[in-house]
Amino acid sequence: MTSNTEMDLTSLTEYQQAILKVLADADGEALWGVEVRRRLKEDYGIELTKNGMNAVIRRTSRYPRHMVVIKWVDDSEIENNTRHVSHRLKPEYIDEVRKQLQ
Repeated sequence: MTSNTEMDLTSLTEYQQAILKVLADADGEALWGVEVRRRLKEDYGIELTKNGMNAVIRRTSRYPRHMVVIKWVDDSEIENNTRHVSHRLKPEYIDEVRKQLQ
């Protein structure tokens, strides 16, 4: 692996691969973390808590954060003082994720 674009996604954990597949399925749409977890459960039979998902994508893991835009949702979109994070696979990586993982 000489660059980020040549990453072997099959070497990631099952959970990391599943998150990337959910994001690729969204075709570049930003999804709140709660929606990612819902789709993980429905589409791949994987149940993750909020803390569990945070552990899967933490900076010290092999999760390819360079491929994903992760940002706090604008305060105007927050309900009941709950903080939400959006996840969006960068368009240039959608086909690569599909090719390697699906």
